[in-house]
Amino acid sequence: MKQHVRIVLVCACLASALPARAYADSMLTPFLGVNFGGATGEKFSDATSGNRRFDFGFSVTHMSGGIFGAEADLGYTSQFYGPASAYDATRVITAMGNLVIGIPVGGQSGLGVRPYVLAGVGLIRRTASGLAGTPDVSENDLGYDIGGGVMIFFANHVGLRGDLRYFRNFQASLAPPDITKGTFNFSRAAAGLVLRF
Repeated sequence: MKQHVRIVLVCACLASALPARAYADSMLTPFLGVNFGGATGEKFSDATSGNRRFDFGFSVTHMSGGIFGAEADLGYTSQFYGPASAYDATRVITAMGNLVIGIPVGGQSGLGVRPYVLAGVGLIRRTASGLAGTPDVSENDLGYDIGGGVMIFFANHVGLRGDLRYFRNFQASLAPPDITKGTFNFSRAAAGLVLRF
């Protein structure tokens, strides 16, 4: 009998010494944000007051069994340059694929916090519909984003996310052929609901 008890105790000790299983997380985050800085010509305080430049969209994030993951992020702004622009409508769409590093403090279920950083590349599309006498503009650029934020979970499947990202386009040159950073850039501050699966 004592031998069986010893075996059970040894097995229990070994099991407790093993690392906890790391689960994969998939998250859907609809968000609402504001654009500021760079090409907007406005500070964050201006963007959140009179001349609001709302950006909305969603991101899909998959974190592997650890701290590394990937994200697809889609954002849309219907009035990027605001009402004082020479254009009737100035739309900006960003579609980015990002690599994510996030540390799940408190685990991957229930209450927890996950600070993260990310960076990636994708498409920045700009369109502007002109007023009378102003030509329309449409441009698709390869671009990049870099940023970070934090996710706070209140339960297994629901949380909130806040983050700050910087976007910039690339510029291609044919003589000599190379790709450098472009002149179109802006920052986005956003918050959203996180649905974790």
